[in-house]
Amino acid sequence: AEDRTQQQTKLAASEPSLDFQVESRQLTINYQNLHSVRVNYYVMDVELLFSRNPFVQQFSGQFSAIRPNHSQEVGLPENQTSFKLPLPETLLNRNVLVEITGGGQAKSQAYYSNALTIQVIENYGQVRVTHAMTGKPVAKAYVKVYARTAAGEVKFYKDGYTDLRGRFEYASLSTNDLETAARFSILV
Repeated sequence: AEDRTQQQTKLAASEPSLDFQVESRQLTINYQNLHSVRVNYYVMDVELLFSRNPFVQQFSGQFSAIRPNHSQEVGLPENQTSFKLPLPETLLNRNVLVEITGGGQAKSQAYYSNALTIQVIENYGQVRVTHAMTGKPVAKAYVKVYARTAAGEVKFYKDGYTDLRGRFEYASLSTNDLETAARFSILV
């Protein structure tokens, strides 16, 4: 007779499951017991989303009542558990939220179209921005900073552009606001 673990394993093997990653301009969909999924793409205004709620890392809940900018039904091969799908050409250079639904599940992930490497040097209150492929500094990259005070208040702190070395000092101000800042949120 099957014990509880064997029964649970058999049930889990028959259950639809879905997960995915968006990297290098393509989606890798990992699945089980699914024949197709719907892929929805929502173009994001990252600066606006950041300004509305700078300490939130995922924006997926903000798109639940919006019609997607692009949507497609994707058939999944039955003899596989992974499928690669390129991003649509029109969205390659856009920041998008990708949502995949299938088998009663919905998963979402943000894709940021950039070739930047960001280094935060917290002890000195600096951000360093370089090109991901060449490693060269990126001048004139826009940086926006919000601060959360010890009392929990969130407020705009500072913005500006990286210098010729690809650096931006986010902590320094001519006021005493640094004394009340408990945490920073930075958008590049």
